[in-house]
Amino acid sequence: MIPTLPIQINCPNCGTKYVAQVQSIVDVGQDPRLKALLLRGQLNTVVCPSCGTPGVVNAPLLYHDPSKELLLLFIPPELNLPMAERERLTGNLVNALMSIVPPEERKGYFLNPRTVLTRQGLIDEILRADGVTKEMIEEQRAKNRLLQDLLNALDNEEQLHALIEQNKAAIDYPFLLLLASAAESSAMAGQQQLTERLLQLRDVLLERVPIALPEPLPMDTPTEEVVNRFVAAKDKETRWALVVYNRHLLDYAFFQELARRIEKATPEEAEALRGLRNELLEMTEQLDREAQAVRESKIQLLQEALNSADPAEVLRARRDDLDALFLAILGTALRNAQQAGATEDAQRLAEINEITRKILQESLPAELRLVNELVSTDYPEGTQKLLEERRAEWNADFLEILQALAEDLDAQERTEVAQRLRDIQAQAEAILHRVTNQPATS
Repeated sequence: MIPTLPIQINCPNCGTKYVAQVQSIVDVGQDPRLKALLLRGQLNTVVCPSCGTPGVVNAPLLYHDPSKELLLLFIPPELNLPMAERERLTGNLVNALMSIVPPEERKGYFLNPRTVLTRQGLIDEILRADGVTKEMIEEQRAKNRLLQDLLNALDNEEQLHALIEQNKAAIDYPFLLLLASAAESSAMAGQQQLTERLLQLRDVLLERVPIALPEPLPMDTPTEEVVNRFVAAKDKETRWALVVYNRHLLDYAFFQELARRIEKATPEEAEALRGLRNELLEMTEQLDREAQAVRESKIQLLQEALNSADPAEVLRARRDDLDALFLAILGTALRNAQQAGATEDAQRLAEINEITRKILQESLPAELRLVNELVSTDYPEGTQKLLEERRAEWNADFLEILQALAEDLDAQERTEVAQRLRDIQAQAEAILHRVTNQPATS
């Protein structure tokens, strides 16, 4: 386990002295989460217990990435340590690191950590080791400067408008991700006012700038076009979003096409394409691991419900987990039990299925609950009767909901249900026309 060190803090706001635990070693091999916190500026964040003022402790730090044999040492210059003290501190940090690393993984570079002079220099070295070029780092800094300029102009409508117009090309999807990350960091640090301003800026940008967001590609998108999309993506965040939305298209044919391009490319282009291939392989593996973990958690939830004397209580406590994946797993288990002739198991699973659907139904808005009841009711007599009996629960807006749902179902090629909704919409329009004397829109 990576040790933390106690350090005394003097609150710059109220003067309170308190002790906080800070991380003096970041070992990526043992805890990758610490690297992410460091790069986001969230490592060693403290909050005054007296007045709630947040801050970041600028303490000595030893950074270790065993996969790259990278060992970096940062000692804040404001500590103004004499050379003997710096050497003693360095030795203590290296020894502490070696004590948590298995003997067979200790290598020669442990004895010679590379010193960086500033915290930003530490981050730059980490990014360079990750393949981030100087140009990419400068581009990121330019985005940070733009974000700060936009925040400063948030209360000046004219200045803000001018900044947005001048920088429309730079205000893209990666810029929104940067803004979202900044909002998350400020929220974690307890900086509520800054968080609110960042979210306000996000809303302004989404309203004024046509930002192309990553989206799912059609299932029949040619492999060459899928590869083109990933090659054209400028940054890792955009590529990650493309992977999340289009994991099913990154199949054997995709990587075969990428390999073909590598073979035909110039040495410089081939190196970039190989880097892209390695990155996408890591991303898909990570996504698959996460998907498997989610699937296993749904199976565990189903098992808990089956073993419980009160499955409704178990399922209600995990309402957010009752999604399409859970229903699919439940449906598969029910079909398997029925096909195997396991009558008792099938009956229990059917009960769980009914409870789940009731819980989901309870959480739906009233209009959608009515839609579900209408779709499962006989047409036209049953739906006509239900619409009239529940007339107090719907109005003209309900007709727009039915139309929007029908259009969505058409897009999913579920034309039969879409047509049923249009038929119900026509019934509702007729009832509305009769009751309110409003003309039907269809």
